[in-house]
Amino acid sequence: MTLHAVVAGWLLGPPSGANRRLLALLQHTAPLLVAGERITVLHRADHVPPSLPGIGWQPIAIPAAPTWRRALAERRLLPAALRALGATVVDHGFLPLPPLPVPSTLIVHDLRAVQGLTGWPRPFARALLRRSCARAAAVITPSAWTAARLRELCPGLQPVVIHNGVELPSGPLPDAPDTLPSQGYLLHTGHLEARKNLGVVVQALATLPAANRPELWLAGADAGAGHALQRQAVAAGVVLRQLGVVDDVQLAQLYAHARTVVMPSHHEGFGLPALEALAHGRPLLVAAGTALPEVSGDLATILPADDPAAWALAIAAPPADDTRARAARVARAATFDWPRAARQWLTLWRQLDGTPIIG
Repeated sequence: MTLHAVVAGWLLGPPSGANRRLLALLQHTAPLLVAGERITVLHRADHVPPSLPGIGWQPIAIPAAPTWRRALAERRLLPAALRALGATVVDHGFLPLPPLPVPSTLIVHDLRAVQGLTGWPRPFARALLRRSCARAAAVITPSAWTAARLRELCPGLQPVVIHNGVELPSGPLPDAPDTLPSQGYLLHTGHLEARKNLGVVVQALATLPAANRPELWLAGADAGAGHALQRQAVAAGVVLRQLGVVDDVQLAQLYAHARTVVMPSHHEGFGLPALEALAHGRPLLVAAGTALPEVSGDLATILPADDPAAWALAIAAPPADDTRARAARVARAATFDWPRAARQWLTLWRQLDGTPIIG
């Protein structure tokens, strides 16, 4: 059969790690298609898709949220849409995976629900994960760390690891933000969720002398943890700036001038911001026990997630920011590239093209 991959894109919208991943993969996969092969992205009618040569776009009435409404719409609308398009493979990036008439690749970005880090009951989350993985012709994960945990939860499953990539900055250094604090700023990018564990950074900063204390800048949507974090910072005398969702230009500016990028998460299935920090040559502090050490290698300081004293020592230490250190970080980031990920993605689609349905 001639490949026609249909990609679930109804969560596309404001910038996020998952959305940057999907758009980057599409951009780098389209040039690899041979004659007759196609990719169509299904998206919400209220989303204006970007111009990506070689990628087709079609609206579908599947909402991004809430999850139960999205799942019902997928079960009701997606099978007919795939048949009408003549899809031979579908790429689905979130749970649950509905029954579909063509082989599907399921991307499991992380296992936060199974770990009890969302509002879902853990037994329900485990059952949903196992059912979805059983329905998929192939399961993709972004890290070996996540793949190992998936194998524990779903015995017999053989996830395919396709690491995320990163675009290395080019051109001159972006201008600094309008006002730089005297001690610089620590940067965290990503949704403000409880699992991001940013309270440990606030606790660590509070133990440092005020004259030597950097500010904490947060770029990303408030997903429920922002207000409590702000209250904690005010009580501790820590300057915390919530910047909200920023565009790619602003994000590059923030990375380029950060004193240090911090990721104290309790759970990360990959941690694209860590890779982006390395790509900008910035010092990086990450939590142990997640996929973050896999991404950063020995180019980050790896700390216990819940040890404010350890974080305070690492924050207070002058960051290695010489030319050699920056070059090593960039070199590490360069080993994670989108073209290679795109080739792996397309190869998997071609292997599944026209195979019998599983589950």
